[in-house]
Amino acid sequence: MTRLAHLHVERFRNLEPIDLEPAAGINLISGANGAGKTSLLEAIHTLSLGRSFRGNNPAELIRHGENDFLLRAEVHGRSAGGAHRLALQRDRRSMTLRIDQENVTRLSELARLLPVLALHPQSDDLVLGSPEYRRRFLDRVGFYARPDFHSIHRDFQRALKQRNALLRRGRQEPAWDQLFRETAGALETARRGVLAELEDRVDGLIERMLPGSRLTLRYLPGYRQDLELAEALAQGAERERDQQASLFGPHRADLRIALDDHDARQVASRGQIKMLVVLLHLAVLDLWTSVRGEPAVVLFDDLASELDAGNRRRVLDYLGESGHQVFVSVIAPDAIDGEGDIEARFAVENGRVEKR
Repeated sequence: MTRLAHLHVERFRNLEPIDLEPAAGINLISGANGAGKTSLLEAIHTLSLGRSFRGNNPAELIRHGENDFLLRAEVHGRSAGGAHRLALQRDRRSMTLRIDQENVTRLSELARLLPVLALHPQSDDLVLGSPEYRRRFLDRVGFYARPDFHSIHRDFQRALKQRNALLRRGRQEPAWDQLFRETAGALETARRGVLAELEDRVDGLIERMLPGSRLTLRYLPGYRQDLELAEALAQGAERERDQQASLFGPHRADLRIALDDHDARQVASRGQIKMLVVLLHLAVLDLWTSVRGEPAVVLFDDLASELDAGNRRRVLDYLGESGHQVFVSVIAPDAIDGEGDIEARFAVENGRVEKR
């Protein structure tokens, strides 16, 4: 299984230098607000994806008064071919990545060896936020599920960028319009395929996580559904010229999340929204396991305040059975006692982490 066997942190946020050897199952991280427990989860996320789940500004991650931060880890995994040592060092301008002391250029190489999925208070944006959050979510599922998704997504982004540049100059070139339509069609097809796989996993989990409920996911392509993209582009050509931007296509797509046939944003309670978000992320983990053949690393920030006791128990029981390595942060060390099989406990105080 994928497992973070050792973590070393220097000059990251408010954390003192850390050497951590977490358990393979559920790890409980407790501490008062501002103590550094979320920063510890951020460090794991940053080592995998190059950024925090709380924002993209690397300068905010560097400890006050320092010029850079350093993250190192030893990870174990079957598909990765055993044990590997990862390192990420970042200053305010650049980032250095290493695997087994060799420099690498792509963050995806670290994410492949240390796949991380984070749940945190801002995760509600998947349901309540703008379409951009849902597009990112669906694309992240695609990156996990399909080896070719990265290239499909990259090709569309390049075509979109070039088409927008032409529109800003008041130009329209049929060759670029054709490439835009072709790459948009490929991305839409890939997203719909990924969504179908995700729905299969949701169907297998919903009775356990949201008993008696029905969740449906519908892809909205970013243009009128009774039209082909070529028709939408033709009908909207004047608007695009006026606004000097591409107004139709996958970059305007959305994912409609319905609970019992109604828009979840309109009918779901706060507790239901929390569990919808958890359910969708657990479905991603299930898909990841089936595709890659091993579990991932799960970060759950502020679990006790995000879910009630019954839902916490459901989630922790599932995670404990699934084989994922889990890091859960709470304020009080006894906040979830009796609600899951906790294998290791760590306390954070003033940026220092100690095993209990």
